[in-house]
Amino acid sequence: MPRRTTEFVKERKKTIYELIKAERELPTSEIVKRVGLSHSQVFYILRLLEKEGFIEEIKRGKVAYWRVRS
Repeated sequence: MPRRTTEFVKERKKTIYELIKAERELPTSEIVKRVGLSHSQVFYILRLLEKEGFIEEIKRGKVAYWRVRS
């Protein structure tokens, strides 16, 4: 993990957050398809957003869904 957030990461965070906000709730695999990044890149951003309190993870079986924290 980088020690400080780069502009590149900030832009990815904004893109992924806006996508989740617009769709209300999305599984990780759908976010990966729509933003065109690898699973590990998307998951890194999702964890950052979760840690910062912007989104939350909902587990349904083995599938992780993400939504904006209320």
